[in-house]
Order: sequence, then structure tokens, then C-alpha cells
Amino acid sequence: MKKLSIILALLLFVSLAFASQVNVSTWGFNLDLLDKNISEPFLKEYGIQVVRDLGNNSVRLTKLLTQKNNPVIDVAHFADYYAQLGRVEELFEPIDVSKLENYDELFDFAKDPIGGNYALAYAVSSYGIVYRTDLIEDPITSWKDFWREDVAGYISLPDFTITQGPAFMMHINKIFGAPEGDETLDTAFAKLSEIKKDVVTFYRTSSELINLFQMGEVWMSPAPRFSWGQFMGTGLPLAYVIPEEGVLGFFSTVSVVKNAPNRDAAYKYIDFILSNSVQTAQAIDLVDSPVNKNVVVPEDKAAFLTVGDEAASLIFYDIETTVRNREVWLEKWNKFLGQ
Repeated sequence: MKKLSIILALLLFVSLAFASQVNVSTWGFNLDLLDKNISEPFLKEYGIQVVRDLGNNSVRLTKLLTQKNNPVIDVAHFADYYAQLGRVEELFEPIDVSKLENYDELFDFAKDPIGGNYALAYAVSSYGIVYRTDLIEDPITSWKDFWREDVAGYISLPDFTITQGPAFMMHINKIFGAPEGDETLDTAFAKLSEIKKDVVTFYRTSSELINLFQMGEVWMSPAPRFSWGQFMGTGLPLAYVIPEEGVLGFFSTVSVVKNAPNRDAAYKYIDFILSNSVQTAQAIDLVDSPVNKNVVVPEDKAAFLTVGDEAASLIFYDIETTVRNREVWLEKWNKFLGQ
């Protein structure tokens, strides 16, 4: 038995030594599950080793910019805003979807999330409302409920600088009647000024928000669906609400780097992570909410993911608008906080 184990280990070493590779820029989360669901079966099926370059969106985008004329990375994963920045900097090439067998299995919203076919969404997330059902008597049903008197002094809202911040402001702008096409966000800022004194904090991380709920300082806040498991872990009586005006949708994207050194491997990798089997495995392990419309999520997992009616109610705001206006909006936000 020991001799057999040694032989198998040697075979694995040899296979890795001679395997071709695909270089992937991504985040450093859930690496054990990514190996189980993606890297290991991908190597087994194609003989291609996944080599990851890890870091947050900003650091990895900067690295791609420094390598622009001589790229090392083949495939890049980004949040939708940073994917759009990468497109502006001409870091990606349009994806040839004819090379993807699983493309037709995607929801329409995942097929061209930043325009020009420069990215595909491989995962989706949502942003709804969490509230204390024991402390707020009348059910929360709308984004406008943050302006209710019975929650004043016990609400938190997102800081503009986090992923969901700009879209939240664009949504508030819209539901309170800003003119179509307005990019000033003046309506949203005016409405937030009405309740600024009632906001405990403009939070920057989910962990910060969960702590505020645990301490009883916050009873109600917008929150990402992916943090719902952590909220439930507090043991507090909480509800996650899909507001009548819809939930905000966000993408995790994948792109082919322009002049990628391993382009064929890049396409195999992208097609692989869009497959029903991989998307199902990632959903069951609560890594990502699927964009493959043929994925069936077990009922006990669905509460932690953006699926079903919630996925159908997603509202996506134009990322290009955010990129175009972000600096001006951020200046307004800092002025708003300082007033």
C-alpha cells in the first residue's frame, strides 16, 4: 500500500511538472473550494494547471496595467466596476463566444455585463435589506422604509466607497423621482440629507455591519445576500427582504487578457467555470450564486444565494455611468459627510 501511494504521488508530480497552465488573476477567497471544484477537475479533464495570482481588485488591476505590453496573466476575475476600468484601459480582448459550449446556458444578464463582449459574468450577487423582526413591528417592504420614523436612529447605510455604494445611490435617485438620465445624484443626496442624523454609520464592511446588529445599535440596513449566512449565525431574529422596487444586482466577471500567452487554455478555463457541473458545485458550497440557468440549487442552500425570484428581480445599474462619474460623485459624498 505504501509503495502504491508513493507511485501515485510520483505520477501526480510528473503530471503537474509537464502540464500546460492557465494563469488566472483572482481573489484569495475560498481557495480550498476553488481547488476542489475547479482546479483539480480542470487539470484532470484538460491536463492544464490553474496558476493563480491573488489580490484585491485594485492591486490586481494595477499589476495588469504594468504588464500591459507583455502580459503574464491569461484570465482575469474582477468585480464589475473594475472590469469596466480594465476595459477602458484596453486590458482585455473581446470574448469569442463561439468558443464557449456553455454560453447559451447563461442567463441573458450574464452574457455581456460591461458591453463589447469584454467580459462574462460567472457569478451574481444581490443587495437587499436585513432587519430585526423583533424590534421593527411593521414589516419592511420598500427601500423607502429607511425614511420611516420607527427606525430613525437605528439604521445603517453603505458608504459610497464600497462596491454597492454607487448603485445604492443611483437606486435612491431613481425611486425618489430623479429625471430619466440624471447623473448628478442630487435627488439621492437631498433624500439622504433628510435622514443623515438617523444613520448610526455609513458602513464599509459586512463584518462591521454584523457587529452593529449584534450590539443592538442597528436594526435595519442594506446588506449583500452573500453575508446572510453570517447574519443568521448571530442567532438574532432577522429577515432578509426583497424590496418592492427590486434588489440591486452585482456581477463577478471573467475576461480574457489582451495578448494572453495561453489563449486556448483561457477559453477552456472560462467555459469550464460556466458549466452546469462547476456552477452547481460552487452554489452547493456557497461560494458563488450561479449564472447558468440550468443549475438546480437544493432548497437548504437557496436561502444563502441569489436564485429564483430574487435573481428575477435584480436591477443592474450601468457600470460605465459609474466609471464616468465616480470622482465627481465621491467629491459630493465627502462634502455630504462633512456637512
